[in-house]
Amino acid sequence: MLYFAVPTVALLVVLGLAASIALLAVLLWFASGGNSRAQRHVLLVAIPVWAVGLAVAVFPAAPTPDPSIPAGTFNWIPFLAHRERSLGVELLANLGLFAPLGMMLAFCWRRFAVLKTTLLVLGMSICVEATQLALRNNRASDITDIITNTAGGFIAAVIGWALVSMARGRRSAADASSQEPLLKR
Repeated sequence: MLYFAVPTVALLVVLGLAASIALLAVLLWFASGGNSRAQRHVLLVAIPVWAVGLAVAVFPAAPTPDPSIPAGTFNWIPFLAHRERSLGVELLANLGLFAPLGMMLAFCWRRFAVLKTTLLVLGMSICVEATQLALRNNRASDITDIITNTAGGFIAAVIGWALVSMARGRRSAADASSQEPLLKR
């Protein structure tokens, strides 16, 4: 059974965060330079790597069932488990789970990027929770996870869209200023 102890999960989260920040810097650099082909190549590798990380994070069985949600059921009451115990770290993890995807998709879609990303994250989160429920792997299938995953993807999509817009705006301003002397001649 593949399951990571809390210190290992913390290390993986830190490494994932560092990789996400490095990836964002590379994508912004390509966006500011107008190199959309390089962006696509990076995303063709990064998105599947993120998907594998997602699968490793959410599908292995937990060693013990979640006591707040009966096994084989779906909890429809938001934040129910959080009333019984402090799950701040879990909430933050769920917010961050789809954040890298939200950021990456901001570089893929020009029109309605935030809406498309939010809908995709919502659908993927529902699929993850349904799969956990079907696998009966001691994981809690919970509406709270869907809400927090979707919120994290949405927030990251908004931030990513803003960063991409700024990078493309700087490139447009630089292109306009470099061609200005030619127009005055």
